[in-house]
Amino acid sequence: MNMKNILGLVNCHTSPELGPLTESRTLASTSFLGRYAIIDVALSNFCNSGIETISILVRDHLRSTLKHMGTNMNWVTNTKLGHQRVFYNEKGHEGLVPNTDFENILENDWVLYNYDIDYIVVQSAHIMTTIDFRPIFKEHVERGEKATLVYTEIKNADRSFLRENVVDIDEDGYLKSLTPNEGVNKRAKVSIGAIILNRETLFQLGDRRGTFPEQYDLEQILEWAIEKGLFRVHTARYEGYARCFDSLHHYVDYSFELMKPEVRESLFRKDWPIYTKTHDTPPALYGKDSEVVHSFIANGCVIEGEVRDSILCRRVKVGKGAVIRNCVILTNCEIGEGAVLVNVVLDKYSKIRPGARIQGKKTGLLYLKQGANV
Repeated sequence: MNMKNILGLVNCHTSPELGPLTESRTLASTSFLGRYAIIDVALSNFCNSGIETISILVRDHLRSTLKHMGTNMNWVTNTKLGHQRVFYNEKGHEGLVPNTDFENILENDWVLYNYDIDYIVVQSAHIMTTIDFRPIFKEHVERGEKATLVYTEIKNADRSFLRENVVDIDEDGYLKSLTPNEGVNKRAKVSIGAIILNRETLFQLGDRRGTFPEQYDLEQILEWAIEKGLFRVHTARYEGYARCFDSLHHYVDYSFELMKPEVRESLFRKDWPIYTKTHDTPPALYGKDSEVVHSFIANGCVIEGEVRDSILCRRVKVGKGAVIRNCVILTNCEIGEGAVLVNVVLDKYSKIRPGARIQGKKTGLLYLKQGANV
């Protein structure tokens, strides 16, 4: 199946805010498991699916996205991507048009012409999957569909995917309606924010701007198109690892659950590599009296104390006699000698003074802002 005429779009417009953790960054560029950013998983899905032309739909926090992507050469080298761009809706930020994913695509439609794009594949950045788009795209083309929406079936819809849409499907596999998940049922079919759209279908919807509410996102516009009888939306079922990062609680829980081998192997598959930006930092250095148990330690760390059940990002320094338990420590933090941190999310560039004792609750980790000096 030829994947050359496809534009892959990582959608950051639909990403939720995780409180103070995303005040100065988009969720997509937020650190994940010490060495990745959350967006890396979606980008890797496109790469592994053979999609070479990729853009990132940025809603806000443009700086943090560009900081992670750099010149894009890091990603091109690692993933062998052909072309990569950041889409930013300047008119949307100036209030001239709505700042939605749909308007962002239309404002940057030059890519469709420059690279002879016939199809668009959209994936939400905050819904983490290992989706292979090749068989879904093949079915989309062979059936002559105009739009395909991808869903998964979950057993804990009362606690997860609460911001997403429940998918109602008819007997022929076409979308009937989308309704917000209010957590009423445990088992539900939910959208994973992945859509395949024909170029002509996109322009057809663009020609009808003004006939649907301007704040509608792409999924809402597809439902509107169904209601108006413009076209049918095919559905495809995804089976595999799926997590919706929609709260600080889920960010922490989904990170820690990857310490379980069976969960980790469902995301980090041997046949489905997850790439990230290259950092020329040395391996972690462990002091002779250090003790590290059941933890993810990124490169560049210097560990001279005790670390248990925790995730440490790059270049974290843990002083002698310091104890870290059930914590997420982001990049470039320093933990002083004899300090104790339990149930804490410590943001970047923070310093914990020697002997300090900071403890949150296991059911709700204490967050310390970027640059904290405690």
